[in-house]
Amino acid sequence: MILLMRHGESTWNAAGRMQGQDPRPPLTERGRHQVAATATLLAGGLLEAHPEVRVSAIVTSPARRARQSADIVADRLGLQVREEPLLLERGLDEPWESVEQRIRAVVTADLSPGTLLMTHGDVVAYAAHLLAEVSVPVPANASVIGLTPRPTPASWQLDALC
Repeated sequence: MILLMRHGESTWNAAGRMQGQDPRPPLTERGRHQVAATATLLAGGLLEAHPEVRVSAIVTSPARRARQSADIVADRLGLQVREEPLLLERGLDEPWESVEQRIRAVVTADLSPGTLLMTHGDVVAYAAHLLAEVSVPVPANASVIGLTPRPTPASWQLDALC
């Protein structure tokens, strides 16, 4: 299982501004608290149906809001963070095909079970749609979904939504 988490509330989220791939907006204080609460859940075993699943690695979008969120989770779990530009939010004029290629490149990489991908709401929702063929709205800040590969090639199951 891999976990996809949306970053906490950023200053631009709070202002209702579209961020796109702009890396500058930081987390708000509320965003820091949101992520800290989710980190506590992750530390205690997030998934009731899969209590054995623990975050084993953290890979993050390099956008400041995602990196700050990843660092909060990493500090709570005692893990290191690796940046991955493929996890950036969809660019304002970027075609969805490009986002699809980026998502597929990340999830087909050699990720260990329990890897947490810290990314953006549009990427989380599109990954669920693309991989598990499940439509989910753009998730709330600091929420997590779990995706488990099925035995069928290139097929995933949505296992958790928090």
